[in-house]
Amino acid sequence: MNRYEFEDLISDYIENSLSLSKRKEFENYLTEDPEAQSLVDHVHSTMDQLRNIQQVKVSDRFNERLMSRIKNEKLPHRLKPVSGQKTFMGFTPVYASLMTGLTIALLFVSMQLFSPDMDASTSQNQFYANDPVPTLSNPATTRVNPKPQDLAEAEEDSLDENSANLPKKDYTKRIHLVND
Repeated sequence: MNRYEFEDLISDYIENSLSLSKRKEFENYLTEDPEAQSLVDHVHSTMDQLRNIQQVKVSDRFNERLMSRIKNEKLPHRLKPVSGQKTFMGFTPVYASLMTGLTIALLFVSMQLFSPDMDASTSQNQFYANDPVPTLSNPATTRVNPKPQDLAEAEEDSLDENSANLPKKDYTKRIHLVND
């Protein structure tokens, strides 16, 4: 017998409802394991204490009140209507005003984004001045060459040649396969 089987059979042993073979097996386990006897004694004393508890008398409407309270507790607090608080289309005044503000903000943003009056050009022209670029204050930098002199344009390029005219090389004698 293992520990789990032993623990399952404790209450049956105390109530004397085990078969003879199971009872002998249970008592053999008790003699082998010293903690097992203390566990049986503890369960036995707990069962005795439960039998000796005085019964509590309740009022006649206890079950009705308990069931109504359980039913009310099942509803989340945020869904329960607060007594004396008005609602507008199911929203409390705070949430109704918040939803109204969000709706107005959504309408304003959508009108700005999808306005038919807006032409296809970007709106950067509206924000920046069309002034000409001022000349540089340093006269030495006005003579800057836009192309660097160390980069020369080549008249001919070797890549421009037609590669189709090149003879194809035969690599069949140089290829060695792994299993050859």
